Amino acid sequence: FHIVCIRLFAILYYNFSEKYHKTGEKYTTVDYILFSTTVQAGVGIYDIHPTSIIGKVILIIQQILMIMTHIITLYFFTL
Repeated sequence: FHIVCIRLFAILYYNFSEKYHKTGEKYTTVDYILFSTTVQAGVGIYDIHPTSIIGKVILIIQQILMIMTHIITLYFFTL
């Protein structure tokens, strides 16, 4: 599930790449995969950050999915 989320959101970040440019830099596909991986891992520290509403919403959705999967996993393993 996490690998699918990382790939899906990396594709979304790449497709909306103009919403994530900090200083006009061009980021590569690997940069967006790395950004998606850090968000999915719960670290979230990287030099790419959303600069528009749509970019922020996509990031929030990924963070909520990540949090919910951790909550569900903890719930089932503590029964």
